[in-house]
Amino acid sequence: MSHTFLTTVRFAVPALVVGCLLAGCSAAPTDDRTDGSRVASVQSPTTRATGPADVEDRRPVIPLDATNDEIEALRAAWGRCVAKEGGPGYEDGRSVIWKESQNDPKAKRVRAACRSTEPEFFEERQKRTDNAAFRDNQREWYQCAEQAGYRLTAPDEDGEFGITEVGPNGDFQSPKMTACRREAFRR
Repeated sequence: MSHTFLTTVRFAVPALVVGCLLAGCSAAPTDDRTDGSRVASVQSPTTRATGPADVEDRRPVIPLDATNDEIEALRAAWGRCVAKEGGPGYEDGRSVIWKESQNDPKAKRVRAACRSTEPEFFEERQKRTDNAAFRDNQREWYQCAEQAGYRLTAPDEDGEFGITEVGPNGDFQSPKMTACRREAFRR
């Protein structure tokens, strides 16, 4: 290799490192000192700004054994946020979902602002965070419901299914179906 190339590399690498360090320090958050000066501060992972995935992970989870009252309490907290952020016409979570489905740009902003309070069912969280386990649980739920006598659609690629006929066992809210769901997702 030529002497010129080695000299260039020898000076370029340290200059690049120093430049990165200076840029990193100047972009770091600062804390004010009592004497009025500012000093760069280090942020821990819990104090760092959070992104969209973090918001999803902060959403309240509706447990498998939640009562209707517990579910409604979680939805009410979300509804209060929607009403506060959206104002008139945004009374609860259902209103923001409907308006968002109608391509209302304000609804999208309101829902984003309240996303961390929007509850999700355990299965929804599992599907989002561990799809393989979700599929296994769905398969177990399907098998249990089928053995209990429900008439079901064939599961899709994620294992999700529907009821083709509401018979004597009832629908998805029936005691037998609920018991199958809870048993499958507790594993």
